[in-house]
Amino acid sequence: MSSIHDTLALPQTRPGAQAEAAALLDRLATRAAAGDRASFEHIYHLVVDELYAYVRAQVHDDTAAEDIIANVFLKAWRSARRYRSGSDSFRRWIFGIARNEIRDHWRTNRRLLELHEHDIADESVAESPVDPDGARRLVSRALAALTDDQRQVVVLRYFDNKSHEEIATILGKREGAVRALLLRALRRMRKVMDDAAP
Repeated sequence: MSSIHDTLALPQTRPGAQAEAAALLDRLATRAAAGDRASFEHIYHLVVDELYAYVRAQVHDDTAAEDIIANVFLKAWRSARRYRSGSDSFRRWIFGIARNEIRDHWRTNRRLLELHEHDIADESVAESPVDPDGARRLVSRALAALTDDQRQVVVLRYFDNKSHEEIATILGKREGAVRALLLRALRRMRKVMDDAAP
């Protein structure tokens, strides 16, 4: 007996499943653009967990992530007619809305970020390298040193376990560009972490 989650899930296990999932989202988005709320709710159930994980990994706060996700879906519903039906790029489109919301969040909370970075810089560097809180702070500091694009690639690859191909689809970039961004990001993070080491 299949559960409701099984019926709502995007096909992912077979070859060509990514294209099939993109086509399903495209059909639903076309119906949602015509005002079909049930189709939009179906879209919500298909992508909300993935979007939440992506946003949460970027903002490090449950409440902020929930607010951002609410704004993403509100904007997606209001601008559903702007989506290009037939392009099979709905995931990229809605992740683009999420990226913009994350940028707005950080612009609005820039002062808080500066204070957070100041707190990290003032802490003792003599912490044990196996201290989980110290490691989290060090990774946060390294992520903060990246460009927006680099940070998104790192989050999608290592926090959301996306393949290079999936990241390229989400960000609307070539797979080679994603690999290059990831390599530069990891080098930058390593330098930040090495500089912070005692």
